[in-house]
Amino acid sequence: MKLSAKAPQHTLAFKLPCICAAILCSVSCHGPRAYLSGGDAEWLSYQRTMCFGPCPAFTLTVAPDGSAIYTGKANVERIGTYTADWSQEQMHEIASIAAAMRLDRKAGVYDNPLITDLPATRITLGPHEVMDRFNGPDLSGLYAALDSLIELTPWTPESKQ
Repeated sequence: MKLSAKAPQHTLAFKLPCICAAILCSVSCHGPRAYLSGGDAEWLSYQRTMCFGPCPAFTLTVAPDGSAIYTGKANVERIGTYTADWSQEQMHEIASIAAAMRLDRKAGVYDNPLITDLPATRITLGPHEVMDRFNGPDLSGLYAALDSLIELTPWTPESKQ
């Protein structure tokens, strides 16, 4: 009887570190760090497309080093191409919001080609990409944070040569 009583404790003692390791891996794999890693060219791409109304249309790309390029196309304050630098803290803030929203679980294309007058919002953050044109996931918190950073960033107009 004492052997069987000790066997589960031994099994639990063996399983507990494995369970803790699995939890830590799960948390770290989907934390902000998972969204801060990216390729050499682009860390973030954020685009809003035009519609038949007054939809804001622009493209934002941010490289892993924080260098950002914003191109305003229509219905935005800045029309044309602008550059700026985002801090690592700003990038971490965006990555934290994406991690909290579990962007990795919402990646995909949300569209209905039968509906013609809808703007699309495209975001690529690290390896995760969402194209939201119709019935996409609720990423309004991430979009609001990006829109706010775009607004607060001191942009420099690209010089024309």
